[in-house]
Amino acid sequence: MSHPSKAGRARSSGRAGPTACAGTDLSVVISGGASGIGAATARRIVAAGGHVGILDVNGALARQVAKGLGERAVAVTADVLDEGQVRRAHRRFATALPDIRGLVNCAGMPQVPRTIEEYAVEDWSAVLDSHLRTTYVACREFGGAMARRGAGAIVNLASVLAFRPGPVLAYGPAKAAVVSLTESLAVQWAHRGVRVNAVAPGWTDTPFLRPKERKGERDLTPIIRATPLGRLLKPQEIAEVIVFLLSAAASGVTGATVACDGGVMAGSGWMPYGGIPA
Repeated sequence: MSHPSKAGRARSSGRAGPTACAGTDLSVVISGGASGIGAATARRIVAAGGHVGILDVNGALARQVAKGLGERAVAVTADVLDEGQVRRAHRRFATALPDIRGLVNCAGMPQVPRTIEEYAVEDWSAVLDSHLRTTYVACREFGGAMARRGAGAIVNLASVLAFRPGPVLAYGPAKAAVVSLTESLAVQWAHRGVRVNAVAPGWTDTPFLRPKERKGERDLTPIIRATPLGRLLKPQEIAEVIVFLLSAAASGVTGATVACDGGVMAGSGWMPYGGIPA
């Protein structure tokens, strides 16, 4: 699989033909790429022969991940909430990577479950911004450049909590907004050769969960029981779906949110009837 050349891109009625990142010329920027699903996606892309730009506020960890991936990975420290920092990061990546045709938005902070009475407006806003604003800023900068060139693919990280709300009153709404933004941008940029999709992970074995489990602050047993596959998802499983959506194999897919949740959403209707079948 390879990028179509500029001269070879199909045109019909002013609309771009299939354009996507794929194969050995995959060049993707990953916000929040220093850990969890972002880091797993970076590893998957490099393993396929592609290049990655790891954009993360944790510069030391981003550099560590990039070093482990070798010469095909570049790390840049930036707060994705800050448009100026993202713009400067884009300039750095543009000189260090081949033609950037992909963006994956994984940046965001976790939220501890709280009632609305317990949860301050400032804390609510911080979580919302960490997922929605960062996605918007990165899409505006990197997606805008791809739209101007007429080719690219974007994958935003949503969550099953966008569709099955829980007691995380900022995280769930933020992810629901990410789904809506994904659909809006997919339509806006479709005729300019940029596809925009989202992945909605279920409970995934990332730093979001494990520190609290180790401290005894969270029992993961109810989560596992509510997941038909009977386990947490692995970050690399989410990465596989992300890379598919970036690839030419998904050239007809845009505006979609793909659940990779171990069956959580499908299984939610079973809970009043005794739970997930053993």
